[in-house]
Amino acid sequence: MSGLADLKLRLREQAEHHLLIDSTRRLRRGAPSTVDPYRGSGDRFWRLVFVPLYRRLPWGVKRRAMTATRMTAQGWTPPARKPGEPWRPPSR
Repeated sequence: MSGLADLKLRLREQAEHHLLIDSTRRLRRGAPSTVDPYRGSGDRFWRLVFVPLYRRLPWGVKRRAMTATRMTAQGWTPPARKPGEPWRPPSR
């Protein structure tokens, strides 16, 4: 992989990891007998800046940013459906 591809991969892994930790922490509020998720050191930027900002941005902005940085799947067209409409398998 190229240096840029490695950087994108690490960025995506870090983002997914910290969003998962945040969602686990939020779900834990409803189940007080569970244990806090592990927090490593050096994750202040992700916890204090990235996760709160990501949660406040509308989906369209997130999608445009991911498309602009080419961090999405390419070479296929997602099925057309309206927002809020549940996914259905394609008809054969």
